[in-house]
Amino acid sequence: MSMRIDNIRNLQTSSYRRCLRVTLFLFVIQLFAVSPLWAGNDDKIVVPKLKINPGTTQQLVIQLTNEEEYTAFQAEIYFPDGISPVKTDDGYCVSLSSRKTNHTISANIVSDGGLKVAAYSMNNESLKGNSGDLFYIDIVSESTFEGPKTIEVKEILFTKTSDRKEIEFADASGIVDNHMVILGDANGDGQVNVTDIVATVNKIMDKPSADFNFEAADVNMDGFVNVTDIVGMVNIIMKGSGAREMMEVLEEDFDD
Repeated sequence: MSMRIDNIRNLQTSSYRRCLRVTLFLFVIQLFAVSPLWAGNDDKIVVPKLKINPGTTQQLVIQLTNEEEYTAFQAEIYFPDGISPVKTDDGYCVSLSSRKTNHTISANIVSDGGLKVAAYSMNNESLKGNSGDLFYIDIVSESTFEGPKTIEVKEILFTKTSDRKEIEFADASGIVDNHMVILGDANGDGQVNVTDIVATVNKIMDKPSADFNFEAADVNMDGFVNVTDIVGMVNIIMKGSGAREMMEVLEEDFDD
């Protein structure tokens, strides 16, 4: 009798263990089925180093390096003190790069202060390419901004085109620092005056001097140096103490 009871107990224990293992196995399968996967390859978000003049607006670049094809993504960007995203009546100034197909992007500040960005395709189209710029954010620095400081990208989630699985990316960060170039100081002497206009004219005429500073001469920061930048230099001079000097030089030129 005692042996039969022991056998029954052993069978019950064995059944209980098998049931427990099956339950645990099913739980693990369900966990992986509903949870986002981590990017197991070299897919990542990159934030290139950015230099910005205090009190100016600049474009922050967010890049994507990927092997998989993705149709949508979302992320939260956190800015340091002294740096903030530009907002207009139409919302925050965020735009997709040429890697988009028919994608739409939206952005808004969330409760913890981060700028949440989301992009998607209504037709489940893939983002183009495997590297390079993904989207841009216009940012503005306060006149008292001092770097270097860190911009962080967190809660990065991409959706694969093939099976629409959610893929979590590792957080990314980039450095933003002061850009000490004096806009208009084309010859790099620390001042903005008529000699910078002469240096810029020489550059436009394909006769640049050895000390010509392209970044400083690009007053409107559009990536080109042309007559529009000369107009910008004139405005800078007219607002400062160099206005009289410029007028005297121009009068001499006319007299000649």
